[in-house]
Amino acid sequence: MMSSTLLILISLILIAMAIWGLIFGKVMAGSRGLRANYYSREDSPVLFYLFIVVYLSIAILILATAL
Repeated sequence: MMSSTLLILISLILIAMAIWGLIFGKVMAGSRGLRANYYSREDSPVLFYLFIVVYLSIAILILATAL
């Protein structure tokens, strides 16, 4: 098993990515070749909010496991 400190750090990074995306309207969602693939609130709002929810739910699951 991973240490609980590392799991908490990973979940905090995921929460920060979700909050950063909500503030700036752009969230990283994988890669396209060697470049990062971003979804913005204006271009594809459904995928943007879907990735926000995915990031937050993974972070909550990791935090529940770590604590």
